[in-house]
Amino acid sequence: MRPVPLPRSRHPAGPSSRHRSASMSRYVAPLGFTLAAVWVAVLFVLASGSH
Repeated sequence: MRPVPLPRSRHPAGPSSRHRSASMSRYVAPLGFTLAAVWVAVLFVLASGSH
């Protein structure tokens, strides 16, 4: 018997890509929040130091 080809889904690389993107978003979200907080702090220091 020939194996039946599986239908193509939106994730062509398989479940590993979905797991990788989920784990990456778990790390990227706090990183983006931290970068935003640091950027606001830098802007605050620059604004207060210029006057």
